[in-house]
Amino acid sequence: MTCIDERLLQKYIDGECNKDEVIVVKKHISDCSVCLQKLAEKEKVSAEIKRAINTLEIENIEIPVFNYTKSTSGRNNFKLIIYSLVAACILLFVLLFVDRKNDFHQKEIIIVQSIPREVDANRPAGDQELIIEVYDGKGHRSEYNIQ
Repeated sequence: MTCIDERLLQKYIDGECNKDEVIVVKKHISDCSVCLQKLAEKEKVSAEIKRAINTLEIENIEIPVFNYTKSTSGRNNFKLIIYSLVAACILLFVLLFVDRKNDFHQKEIIIVQSIPREVDANRPAGDQELIIEVYDGKGHRSEYNIQ
């Protein structure tokens, strides 16, 4: 007689066996005392695990009372106000008095090439007039005609 494997016994305990497996397990444990003892031990361990899991459930959660203590020292608030005012003055100084003109750093130049509308298709492109427009960062326009 071959004994039942551990997984089938655990399935039986957990109620996961189909009808045929239940019949096989019941028939075998009625004849085999070793498997009957294994089943009893596994049922005991399973019951202990379920009991331990159930003790982990917390039904009533107590939220501790938060005691807010108001600062009795007005000195900290005074320091905070002074530091805030100093920071605001520095920011105001930077915004109003720092020269924001960066004309000498302006490096953006836009070059637009254009061909006049009257193009002679019979002449080579190198023989035709080419106009180059240059816009600097201030929006000034310069125009160059290349022939």
